[in-house]
Amino acid sequence: MIVIFSGILFLTSKFNKYSVDKKLTNEGAIFQYLLKEKGVLFQPDTVIDYLDLVSENFDVIVFDPQTKNPVYFETDDTSFIFNNARVLTNLIKEEKLEKNIFITIRNKRLMIGTLLNENKSYIYIVVKDISGNNSYLSALAFIFIVLLFLSIIWNYYNTNNIMSNILKGIDEITDSAKNIKGKNLSERIDTTSSDESISNLIFTLNSMLNRVEKSFVQINEFTDNVSHELKTPITSIKSMIEVELSQERTVEEYQEDLGKILDEINWLNGIIKKLLIFTKNPEDLERHFKPIKIENMIIDLCEFMEILTFEKEITLKCELEDNGIEVLGDEPLLRDVFLNLISNAIKYNKINGKINITSIVTDDKIGIQISDTGVGIKKENIEKITVRFFREDTVRTTKKSGSGLGLSIVSHLIEVHKGTLEIESIEGVGSQFTIFLPRI
Repeated sequence: MIVIFSGILFLTSKFNKYSVDKKLTNEGAIFQYLLKEKGVLFQPDTVIDYLDLVSENFDVIVFDPQTKNPVYFETDDTSFIFNNARVLTNLIKEEKLEKNIFITIRNKRLMIGTLLNENKSYIYIVVKDISGNNSYLSALAFIFIVLLFLSIIWNYYNTNNIMSNILKGIDEITDSAKNIKGKNLSERIDTTSSDESISNLIFTLNSMLNRVEKSFVQINEFTDNVSHELKTPITSIKSMIEVELSQERTVEEYQEDLGKILDEINWLNGIIKKLLIFTKNPEDLERHFKPIKIENMIIDLCEFMEILTFEKEITLKCELEDNGIEVLGDEPLLRDVFLNLISNAIKYNKINGKINITSIVTDDKIGIQISDTGVGIKKENIEKITVRFFREDTVRTTKKSGSGLGLSIVSHLIEVHKGTLEIESIEGVGSQFTIFLPRI
């Protein structure tokens, strides 16, 4: 508010000064015209006193720049000339001014310019009393001070009310936050404060608590699942070793049992490697992103995976063309994504089944669609199929065929590549996985 009032005062002062200067300029032009019209000639050491060449509200004085003496004046206030003789003398030192000069002396506004009279240059000063304008500005300044005082009082009381409301809301937030612990993360912060800032803060904190609660649930589920997944192979290894140590065996028996232990260790190592993918920072992975010709990469994968289709006599049809479409990504990670999906399409397909791989190209992205005629996914499990360690049932997966991490890794890596995964499936008919990735 102070800035606004100061601006109004400043602009008003500027406007008044501009208006007065414009009137002085017009009056000076009229004065010069009337001098020529009436044939007024200035004489050295002679002061001419006319009372009708300028308007009533203006005074005019003409000086000889050589003698520094007035040769013409038209004013009711001669004291102004004598009281400011030294200032006026300094102002008329130059014989010719390139342009009019405007200055203020006390309550007078002056325009100083040059005029020609019988080919001789003279300095003339047009004067206007602006004491009335100053009174107006003083009144405006007084109003400004009064309004400023009132605004300070209003702001003081208003600020006190706002601060009281805010502090009350903060105290309530503090009390609510103290009661929220790991065992009751479902509780939320509430307040009676009507302040909008406090309401926004509470909304933000409650949103954060929603995310924290969800993370805690996921961490607990993940910890339970990891413990379960690691416990099974470790228990199996421990049992086989205890059996081996219970009695002496032949070399062949030891070799056979050690082979089984090695299988369990490889299975355990595979789970650990997959879990490590989730611990990598997406920003660190993005540093290794490079342009990849995605269709060309998948065509190579199809040729590589075709050998796995022979056992079930599955037809793998890759209807892609190397159009040079590029995406930005980490090629080994994207290979793992599509290897996993093609491998699942083979693993869960029927005898003499079919797998079709096609592409959907738009201006800003490319979609790779993998369709199969396999066992499909139950409708209620489609949204859960990408959850870590989720296994649909014993028909779809067994201990050695999957850890429940494959599709969750696929979903995670697609998200890292700024893409999306769409799943459509009908139980007993087949499934369709579509991956959309942004084009370069």
